[in-house]
Amino acid sequence: MKNVVVTGASGYIGQQLISRLERDDSVERIVGISRRAPKVTSSKLKFYSHDIREPFDKIFTDNNIDTAVHLAFVVSPSRDFKGARETDIGGSANFLDACRSEPVKRIAFLSSYSAYGAHPDNVKPIDEDAPLRPNAGFHYPQHKAEVDEMFQEFMKQNPDKSVSVLRAVAVAGPASDGGPLAAFLKNPVSMCIKGYDPEWQFVHEDDLTELVLLLLRKGYKGIFNVAADGCIRYTEMISKIGKKCITLPDMLSSLITNMTWKLHLQSDAPGGEAMALLRYPIIVNTVKLKKETGFQFKYTGHEAFQSFLDAARRRAKK
Repeated sequence: MKNVVVTGASGYIGQQLISRLERDDSVERIVGISRRAPKVTSSKLKFYSHDIREPFDKIFTDNNIDTAVHLAFVVSPSRDFKGARETDIGGSANFLDACRSEPVKRIAFLSSYSAYGAHPDNVKPIDEDAPLRPNAGFHYPQHKAEVDEMFQEFMKQNPDKSVSVLRAVAVAGPASDGGPLAAFLKNPVSMCIKGYDPEWQFVHEDDLTELVLLLLRKGYKGIFNVAADGCIRYTEMISKIGKKCITLPDMLSSLITNMTWKLHLQSDAPGGEAMALLRYPIIVNTVKLKKETGFQFKYTGHEAFQSFLDAARRRAKK
């Protein structure tokens, strides 16, 4: 693991990973790819301002890439569904094309637990062999599921390469100042659905980056659920944040979400299907990860969430 490429280098996880790779003595060069330059600095970093919708196999070849991490994805809800698809699906296809290069032997993709879908008949906890059933009308889990399957097919076609797919839950930590968690902070009130109070899982940003390095360094293959120990009820999260919660009937909450999205009154939830996460829990099983890799999480889910909240409050006071 000498020459490592990271797509989505300017994103939240991308910057955390680059900082961790900087401290790894085995890594000689970090190649970052994204449209915007990352704020994090590294003496090993060689940055390419490049739109992943355009092929970038030459970047791999020019830098003799042996290890590749795919993080680039449209995370926030987007009204430009076509553009999001071009980035998520087209960009991932370009990444896999570049990974067909002979020197590339170790590959990691940050998938998502949301690819399992939030459904009333979800088993608890969900194992890695469960079907992917992303909720309709919500591009992020739909695209994660589709790309997840692309990587599975790539694994079959390239048995000589070590490919790890991480189906991670929500990531939280001191550096998490955007993404889905930000909505909890910016909105004056939160919506709760009458009769529902799902559990959520989290993973600390430091644990996630350590896990990515472990999987790459040891050359682990396969699909792994990623979540810290412990769950947090949705209402407990709202209480910790200190926000008021408006409880609405199921149908009314979906109607309001659809209407406010269409009228551009909010940009956090694209429609009623996105509200499924406030109804049905997606609790993943991490037995396979711990058994096969021996990885131990340093932070519980509660600690990961609290570290995000404490850091957000410190920033607010500045």
